[in-house]
Amino acid sequence: MMERLKISRLALLCGCTFVFAITPANAQNADTSTRAASTSDADADTSRIQDIIVTGSRVVRDGYNQPTPVTVAPTAELQKATPTNLADALNKLPQFANSVSPAANTQLQGNSGEHGNLLNLRGVGPTRALILLDGIRVPPTTFRGAVDVNTIPQLLIQRVDVVTGGASAVYGSDAVSGAVNFVLEKKFEGLKGVAQRGISTRGDLGNYRVGLAGGLGFAGGRGHVIASLERFSSEGIKRSARIYGDDAYAAVGSVVGSTDAPGRAGNPFIFLPNLRFATNDFNNGIILTSTVPSLANSIFLPGGAVRPFQRGAPTGTPGTNVGGDGLYIPGSNQLIAPLTTTQGYGQLSYDLTETLTAHAQGSYSRSVTSYDTQAQSVLGFRFFSGNAFLDPSVQARLGPNDSFTVFRFIDEQGPIPTNEATNAYLVNGGLEWQLGGWNVTADYTHGNSVTKFAQTQIEIPKLAAALDAVRAPNGSIVCRVTLTNPGLYPGCVPINVFGAGTPTTDALQTVLGVSRYRASNTTDDFVVSARGDLVELPAGVVTVAIGAQYRRQKLNLTSNSDPSVAIDFTGLRGIPANRMTRFNNTNVGSAFGKLNVKEAFAEAQVPIFKGQPFAEELSLNGAFRLTDYSTSGSVNTWKIGAVYKPVQDIMFRVTRSRDIRAPSLFELFAGIQTAPVNFNDPHTGTPGSIRQFSGGNPDLTPETGDTFAAGIVLSPSFFSGFNASIDYYDLKIDGAIATQGLNDVVNECETSGGTSPTCSLIDRPLPFSDRSPANYPTSVSLITQNISVLKTSGIDVALSYRMSVGSGEVTLRGSMNYLRRYISQTNSVAPVIDYAGHGVNSQTGYAFPKVRSTISINYANGGFTAFAQESIIGKVKIGNLENDPTTSYAVPAVKPVFYTDATLSYKFDTAGSPELFLTATNLFDRKPPLVAAAAAPGLLYPTLFTLYDVGGRTMTAGVRFRF
Repeated sequence: MMERLKISRLALLCGCTFVFAITPANAQNADTSTRAASTSDADADTSRIQDIIVTGSRVVRDGYNQPTPVTVAPTAELQKATPTNLADALNKLPQFANSVSPAANTQLQGNSGEHGNLLNLRGVGPTRALILLDGIRVPPTTFRGAVDVNTIPQLLIQRVDVVTGGASAVYGSDAVSGAVNFVLEKKFEGLKGVAQRGISTRGDLGNYRVGLAGGLGFAGGRGHVIASLERFSSEGIKRSARIYGDDAYAAVGSVVGSTDAPGRAGNPFIFLPNLRFATNDFNNGIILTSTVPSLANSIFLPGGAVRPFQRGAPTGTPGTNVGGDGLYIPGSNQLIAPLTTTQGYGQLSYDLTETLTAHAQGSYSRSVTSYDTQAQSVLGFRFFSGNAFLDPSVQARLGPNDSFTVFRFIDEQGPIPTNEATNAYLVNGGLEWQLGGWNVTADYTHGNSVTKFAQTQIEIPKLAAALDAVRAPNGSIVCRVTLTNPGLYPGCVPINVFGAGTPTTDALQTVLGVSRYRASNTTDDFVVSARGDLVELPAGVVTVAIGAQYRRQKLNLTSNSDPSVAIDFTGLRGIPANRMTRFNNTNVGSAFGKLNVKEAFAEAQVPIFKGQPFAEELSLNGAFRLTDYSTSGSVNTWKIGAVYKPVQDIMFRVTRSRDIRAPSLFELFAGIQTAPVNFNDPHTGTPGSIRQFSGGNPDLTPETGDTFAAGIVLSPSFFSGFNASIDYYDLKIDGAIATQGLNDVVNECETSGGTSPTCSLIDRPLPFSDRSPANYPTSVSLITQNISVLKTSGIDVALSYRMSVGSGEVTLRGSMNYLRRYISQTNSVAPVIDYAGHGVNSQTGYAFPKVRSTISINYANGGFTAFAQESIIGKVKIGNLENDPTTSYAVPAVKPVFYTDATLSYKFDTAGSPELFLTATNLFDRKPPLVAAAAAPGLLYPTLFTLYDVGGRTMTAGVRFRF
């Protein structure tokens, strides 16, 4: 049976590869791409296609071509490959890389603020792609300034336009890598709906989607109303539910006893399972240091006695061993987070006169996710002689002034639960006039999103009070602080953490609290624009658009764990220096800021030749925008492009643009953020836990992007149904706003021998020259600055072919991205590194295969439709980056990975045109390639999250209908 499956898949791949060689899909210009990617719905006829206004320009109209490449993705096509939600489907397009989703997120703490579905166009960051809802800027939903597209109503989305070139001159800030426009079916009439249910073939990852939408014209066609309501819910899974999830993998040095740090050429990383972190313990507690040397490196037994710590077999990473005692993160952590979204939308338009139309629309959404992270922990607290819970055999070895430090994960009490909810609404109203051949619009948009975060955690002051247990004069066990400082911690219950079986659930509950924050983003946007024909030239009319825009934005982030708020530790002792915060893990600083933006813009389309020999069309397109920020002053953006068609069948296009991304309010005004991070220090060769600090910078300025794109579009009249496009792009971002990662800061300092400016960000107790374990850093500060340079370039290829086969129709489509380079320099003295073709698993990991492509075939005959899509991810080298000596890996590159999605459907010719469908994603259940992280064993699931599927094969069945 398996052999037949392999043969069948090979045949499918060979066929699709042949198709790709001559005919894949999704051509990318205003005219060709619309034809190439047009929906296959029965009612998607030619007249409807011609009504499409293409995203990326304010002046390019029906029948014209624009120079900026646009990928048009009809909703019907996206749903065939991925019926769950549009964001998951879009992320299979080659233009997106390293997007964040519930199934692709390495961030375990709430401090990141980057949860949900965040689209990452060209892989340069979610905040550098502008998200639009039918041309309206969608306000940010995360406190870091990104948009969770789960909040966008989906049932009335007709298509998604992806502008794969800079568009700031047209739309304003943030469109550095392009824009993603969710285009509504505004003139929908009737009633349609969907009901579906999905599950993995392992019996988990259950999900459902239900939705209903309607549209109605009234007042003799002068008015029109549309509305929708929908809900999507997906269950999550723990890591233990999938391969590798409970195997304690990590990347460790391969040369035991090497003097080179792990990841250097003399001690390259390898991937090993069953690893343990020797500076912590899974569920017993380890005495790491003690004033009594014989107690150091002892482990507690059930009941409180101790024995020597068993280190297991050493690796090339000091402190990380194979087997033995020590810490690993079990598979109870979340792999895919549960997600529930509810969305409602409504729009009303009415022709007040023959030339004046008014409209109003509004949307509301709620997105809820939850996830579990590693267990509560006691990390580095000092215990003193006389502790009431000490076993007599341990107490006998301590003098009256002796003490020791303990590290322990309390796994018996389960993982830390986290809940996040985002409520977002958007209201828009406006007028549209037809005045003497000019189209004049005036719009006002108000948007607001509120994200609430709650995570149950240990409160450090309460824990310190409870751990310091002593005997009261009456012989009872009490918290010491109740004797030394009565009234400071009323209700304090002493806690025993010495050995498995402790503490009790009731005792642990007394030291738990809920770390909370509330982030509110508010946007008010006023836009006035006019579009019309300026002058008639021999080749046609010069069309211009002019306008002005005013935008106000405000961020209000409140938190009960702000690290800048001093915590009173009066009467407490034994708290480690890197735990002087309210909560053990997540401590989010408060932030408040606002800005306003004033803009004026203009765009023109100028025809030069039309209908001439070897000049069927030559036209120029230019745009300019002057923007003034209340925080950083004025900046200009512009775009110039040209379209040349020597004959009707061939079109050349070229674009050059200057784009900007202004710093987000959080980047400007964030308070201090802090979180503990497990870290292997290359300077001392010591693993441990370090406190990481970050914060805002009010002196940030807008980053600038320069994009060049040139391509060719083929629509040969002698080859009916065939369309193709090939586009080269080159994007450079100067003054990119970035915060260097922890490893980047430490490695850069280490490589410089202590002379780099980044060394000042590392807080060590001793001078840099000291390499003993005592010089392990207590904290690292990560500063947001305009310091980075990003450069990426590559080639997009898109082809499609439609033909009749018997009484049916076959549509073949393919798209490919070849990544020529992805260069980053984190600051002026850092090395220039090209990440193209490489990937690394870490909490700030990356994955940039040089080749990504999708190939699909669709057969439709009457009501029957069969669809198959192959997603191809090219080879990825793990680490081994040129100019980065800290990323040496002695592991083979990950070979190309293929994922197959397939759908069968049948539409009945009855009332409501019900369509039954069955979809399989990851049809052949391709397992994720093994790529472990250089972190605590099991901390991160061992694969490249943003690249490979971790859920496995899922099946979805449902019905769609339309009256």
